[in-house]
Amino acid sequence: MIYPWQTIQWQLFSQQKQQQRLPHAIVMTGVNGLGKRSLADQMVAALLCENDNTSEPCGQCHSCQLFMAGSHPDHTIIEPEESGKQIKIEQIRRLKDKQQLTPTVAKWKTVIVCPADNMNINANNSLLKLLEEPQNNTLILLITAKPEYLPITILSRCQKVVLSAPNPDESINWIQQQGSFDRAIIDQLLVLAKGAPLAIIEMLQTDILPQIEQIEVDFKSLLHGQVNPVMMAKDWQQYDLIMLFNHLQNLVKKNIITVHKQANAQGTKRSWYIYDCIIAVIKLISSSNNINKTLLIEQFMVSVMDKSLINNSANNGSL
Repeated sequence: MIYPWQTIQWQLFSQQKQQQRLPHAIVMTGVNGLGKRSLADQMVAALLCENDNTSEPCGQCHSCQLFMAGSHPDHTIIEPEESGKQIKIEQIRRLKDKQQLTPTVAKWKTVIVCPADNMNINANNSLLKLLEEPQNNTLILLITAKPEYLPITILSRCQKVVLSAPNPDESINWIQQQGSFDRAIIDQLLVLAKGAPLAIIEMLQTDILPQIEQIEVDFKSLLHGQVNPVMMAKDWQQYDLIMLFNHLQNLVKKNIITVHKQANAQGTKRSWYIYDCIIAVIKLISSSNNINKTLLIEQFMVSVMDKSLINNSANNGSL
């Protein structure tokens, strides 16, 4: 399925395919919730399809049937073997061995690596060798929401396809076409989802608003030193931590603007301190490092509850 905000990228791919000018590797980037994997699957299906008379996969030929069944011999998916783990060098080595073989059914061999930023150093180096010696009729698709975590040596050997969030009005119109969702709630989630329509739909279906409300109550109590960091850190484990800290980031950003307009130097300094703490946590949670998330949250809470910050917060009525 091609979503409305993917039209330009799909048209460019289709044009390159028709003109036989496809690159041997593509890195597809964009925030989560834009359908990167869906677009990559559509690109792969189009390449493997036996029907050359259309830019889209026919869905009827033997090759299309194999792809839809997830058993196409000329297509490989590289992803972490366990949730939250890294992509290992052994997986890339097996891929390299398979790439030496000629296509079995289709004219092309295709690979999807997702999320590409989850490869460890050795896997990156092994993949680089594959990219340095591209084979004919082979397309490797790297999918990532964090291209900054990929080595420049890999990025420089890939054509970049960037998916951007549609403007707010387009997002809202598309979301409302998918179901009877409240406009006010959609507006509230737009910033949190960074404008990504699919992420907003997922949030709406998981009834995320009560979670957001509880997080705001917890954060306010945290700012006033009225919580047990150990107990609250345990409670926060039930939430999507990226979502949680992105929301806190937005809250503090709004507070920075407010206190700055009030010429509250002390309040601005305090808010920036908390903002920096949040950014540090987001970077660590987003990394592929094996970190103790409970300890990380506890350390964040202790930093925010620093006595001098709490006293200033009580005196100034802000963060």
